[in-house]
Amino acid sequence: MSEEEWQWFQLSQSATKLSASEMASLEKQLLVEPANLDIRVQVFAYYSQREGNVLKHKNADRKLSEQILWWIENYPSVKGFMGYYISKQGSSFKPKTFAALRQAWLEQVSKNPLDGTLLGNAACFIAWNDFETASELFERADEQQPNSGLLGSYLIHCNAALHKAPAASVDKLRKQVIDVGIRSLEDKAHCTPFLDCMYISDAALELGRFDIVNRCAEILQSEEDEASLQMANGYLALVALRQNNLSLAVELLLKTKTAYLPLDVTFRLAKELFDAGERESIVQMILNLKKRTTKASARKRWLKQIANDERPDFDY
Repeated sequence: MSEEEWQWFQLSQSATKLSASEMASLEKQLLVEPANLDIRVQVFAYYSQREGNVLKHKNADRKLSEQILWWIENYPSVKGFMGYYISKQGSSFKPKTFAALRQAWLEQVSKNPLDGTLLGNAACFIAWNDFETASELFERADEQQPNSGLLGSYLIHCNAALHKAPAASVDKLRKQVIDVGIRSLEDKAHCTPFLDCMYISDAALELGRFDIVNRCAEILQSEEDEASLQMANGYLALVALRQNNLSLAVELLLKTKTAYLPLDVTFRLAKELFDAGERESIVQMILNLKKRTTKASARKRWLKQIANDERPDFDY
């Protein structure tokens, strides 16, 4: 993070504590000094605050969109902290407001079609509500600036789109997750193997691409940390179940040497093992879960469910 980015980050944090009158004063100052980026960052941060899934402050939809529009029109290629901060606001707006900001981004793209940073910023913002357009922008951005870390963001949006997609589009999106994920892993300087391999493996399992799941497991095993090793064993066990090798799946579940982390893949495996008639190894896994990661009441409920021959819900 550059010195300027660090300053903006600190300003954004302090802005959330400003009173309404203090913010009104900053907004008046901004009318006099429209190019004062420090003030812009504070106003942006103030109006981007949320309560739950909605913007917190009155008129925030209009106020925040005005700030984003200014950045789009004046600094569309902003990098680092503010580039990220702006892009993650794509889910904040009502449809009409989002459509106007989307159009503003596309106008900048048409003016600067070879600016990889701008293309990436536009893609990350638009992806929240228009994944198809964003996909094209992500690909163009990666072509202009390969190995920039952008594919990780693209993969996250691919996975989000997959979970919202109609049934007819699911397999196509799974293939897209695998393609983007594998390319993201090749960017060694920026990839996040744990998340990338999780998204890839989930998609590959559903498509029967066990070779890809095995490849991801090898990558996770090379990380050597507790969570990655447990995840690798979980996905290898799910493959074993699909190949009718129940004993290997049980062996892989019990392979974790330390206390279990509450990983989704481990709970998914436990549910599938339960459906296959297994009980003892699931109980052993529950008893060996890290105590601070799950409530005692949840663990007790799961054990009771198994005792009653009910599939544990693994809600915690």
